[in-house]
Amino acid sequence: MTRVIYLQILPHALMQSKIAEGQRLTITSTPVGARALKVPHKSLPNLAQEGLRDRGVRVANPLQAHRQLQRAVRAAIAPSDVEGTARAIAPALQAILRAGTDLHKLETVGESRIQQLARVVFIYKNALAESGCIDSSELLWQASRHPGTGQPLSIYGYFNPRRDELAFIDAIAAAGSEIVLPCADDPLFAENQEAVQWLQGQGWQVAEAVTAPPTLGDRLQHAFLSRATPAHCIAHTYPNLEAEVRGTLARVKQLLSQGVSARAIALAVRDEVSYGPTVLDVAWEYELPVRALYATPLHDTRLGAWVQLLLQAIAEQFPFEVTAKLLRHPLGAKLDRDTWPNVRATHPAGLAGWQQHGIDLSPLNWPASDTRENWVQRLQQAFDEFFELRRRAGRWAREIVAYYTLQEQLVQLAKPEREAIAFADFARDILDTLALLTVPAQPGRGGVELHSPRSLMGGNYEYVFVLGAAEGVLPAPVRDDPMLDFHARRSLIRAGFPLESAAAAARREAAIFYTLLHAPRQQLTLSYPQLRGKDPTLPSPYLSRLGVEPIPAPPQPIASWEEARRANLRGEAMCDDPVWPHAVRALQVERRRESGHPPDEYDGMVRLPIAPETHRFSASQIAALGQCPFKWFADRLLRLSELSEAEVELSPSFKGRLYHRSLELAVKAAMSAEDIRQATKDQLDDAIAKSETELELRAVRGWQGQRLEHLQILQRAIAQPDFLSYGATIIALEHKFEVEWLGLKIRGTLDRVDELSDGVALIDYKTGSSTTSMKVKDDSDRLSLDIQMPLYLQVAQNALFPDKSVTRAEYYSLTQGKNLSKKMPDAETVKSILHQVKLHLEKGQYPVNPDINQQACRYCSFDLVCRKGARLSRKYRRSP
Repeated sequence: MTRVIYLQILPHALMQSKIAEGQRLTITSTPVGARALKVPHKSLPNLAQEGLRDRGVRVANPLQAHRQLQRAVRAAIAPSDVEGTARAIAPALQAILRAGTDLHKLETVGESRIQQLARVVFIYKNALAESGCIDSSELLWQASRHPGTGQPLSIYGYFNPRRDELAFIDAIAAAGSEIVLPCADDPLFAENQEAVQWLQGQGWQVAEAVTAPPTLGDRLQHAFLSRATPAHCIAHTYPNLEAEVRGTLARVKQLLSQGVSARAIALAVRDEVSYGPTVLDVAWEYELPVRALYATPLHDTRLGAWVQLLLQAIAEQFPFEVTAKLLRHPLGAKLDRDTWPNVRATHPAGLAGWQQHGIDLSPLNWPASDTRENWVQRLQQAFDEFFELRRRAGRWAREIVAYYTLQEQLVQLAKPEREAIAFADFARDILDTLALLTVPAQPGRGGVELHSPRSLMGGNYEYVFVLGAAEGVLPAPVRDDPMLDFHARRSLIRAGFPLESAAAAARREAAIFYTLLHAPRQQLTLSYPQLRGKDPTLPSPYLSRLGVEPIPAPPQPIASWEEARRANLRGEAMCDDPVWPHAVRALQVERRRESGHPPDEYDGMVRLPIAPETHRFSASQIAALGQCPFKWFADRLLRLSELSEAEVELSPSFKGRLYHRSLELAVKAAMSAEDIRQATKDQLDDAIAKSETELELRAVRGWQGQRLEHLQILQRAIAQPDFLSYGATIIALEHKFEVEWLGLKIRGTLDRVDELSDGVALIDYKTGSSTTSMKVKDDSDRLSLDIQMPLYLQVAQNALFPDKSVTRAEYYSLTQGKNLSKKMPDAETVKSILHQVKLHLEKGQYPVNPDINQQACRYCSFDLVCRKGARLSRKYRRSP
């Protein structure tokens, strides 16, 4: 019996009948091809590995190959960046090995860069061979040299075979074998024509053309070569990528609702990384089962991200930020809702710090060095015993696949078992593993599959949707390899080296698309977005080769509850949708908020009166009400506050507490001195030492480096003339008061009270250079009226020091060392402001109404609640 070549892609039914005729082993390039032929999937690499395994040769795992490549690079080149150089060389190394290049000859030709590359490959191959391994790129070449006894094969799906695939096929295919190798009279098939000639030279015979009724795939392929417009092929344009994905998946869902099986539909994208996440997100919204089988690096999975956090936390001895992320991660889940606020408020670090919150991290207290076997055992215990990682990862299909993929690699990382290495080296091995290993982006069973054109080779579907059919995406641009560029390849090809040229790479892309065209039986739909990001796109040149003119996509059918709600918000109510009434109500609220209508209850006009005498007001509360009533309402009545956070740097409010307390202690200790100013400066160092203990400043990051700066700021402030007037007597420090005045309970603290010859002066320390935070709006809606010091003047004169003349009230800037200017409203204005405060409470009205320049909003933490924006100009008919 002879070995036969079929020069056309056979219909799947005909191929199935031919397989059934004889006792041949069917070899398919992809799982979808095997499924179309209804045979088990076995590929050429599978067959090659079986043969080499019998001879004790195995393919190096990714980490082992990466380590050996680094050593080869270090030995042959010795660059400063071994890791980066190894990663840059890897694609060129794979191309050389896959081409079966003679390395000894390669070392003698071409430029020095190529000779250097040949030495790296030679050292790398020998290093792997010493451990009984080979690189995956030379698998087929090695297997073809020791094929063993051949067997009849039926080879389908290898429609564009490389040289190593051809050599292996010829070596193992016994008499009676057959291969399908499309080879029309077109430049597209230049490589296949050479392959047919080579196979004929090895004794293969070309079979006569098979007569069968033409399928849609046959007509599409004919159109691609002849530019004739085929039937059942359309091309749609969409405004952008998301619209393209939504339109395509909506039509897929429509087909499923009509009874079409999910296995009869395929999605194909050339740029899986760009399209994959959007396809999966929209499919989730549409409740559409989609499987994405393109490879995702382990470090991009949830599990990979969590393992990186684990290693970083151990290496850095459990600092707060990294450890908190580790423990709050869905795969960690060691910080419950009750513990987290306390942890956030204190920022624990180290084993002891976390232990204080009941979190025992001692199982992760690893030594600096250990054997490989013990390192892997420690990591396994952390995974399974401490974090129950397998159970938690089981909630997601991709994460449990990632978990088992990493487990398999840990077996290799434990070898040699007794080799002692540092934790840093073991962690680097784990990180390299996460970068080198991949898992399917969305594994699982059933559902509509998302493929690349290559993975559809030999497949058979009723409907195929090709997304991203735009120029620069389909076909993918042919890119140069920086280590083995096309200029160098052209020179090597002339010298007899069988490397792929730029033209051959472009033809291979076109040939892959050509084979994809054989997959659909009823309909092929191509689409592309008119914009990618902000850049306009053009249709793929493949559309013109097919003779298809793209047209705007038809109206998209509604495919999710979210889309139905958006479409019906202005129309009739939706039945059986519990969200609908709430969505309508929310829209009504938002329309009113954005309109020019007066504020309502969603803008603070709650109209629930509160007796003013039930509240105690500080000057800052009165200022908040005078700046924007909603600011006070959100803070004091709704009690909307952020979680308390430990100070990790000296914030303005924390600095204010430090300065006030330090000056209080220093001035109090110096009050009996003859020269109070000098004595205060002398006492300042001790005062700051006491303050930093009270405020736990030693826990603040970088405090010791900042301490001297703050000491010098306060020393300069004390030395300035405005700090203490000549002849002044200090009669009170941090004097707290609470009085009832004009129907309001007012409380506050006087930082310092001085008695002068002309009366009493009230001093308020400021750490900044502005008093904006204590100003309220004037008649023009601008923050210009200071309220704190005028209020303190009135209260001090009438309630605190009634037997003295209170004549002055000053803001003293500690950073600038001088009194700050201010616009002091008169007593009647102060009374009017307090009267307005009472009206807000009595009427229950706290509208979102900041000053015209929105200065009050700069340090307000309630912007996500009030959502001020441009709508306020419509409500209040004003402009800055």
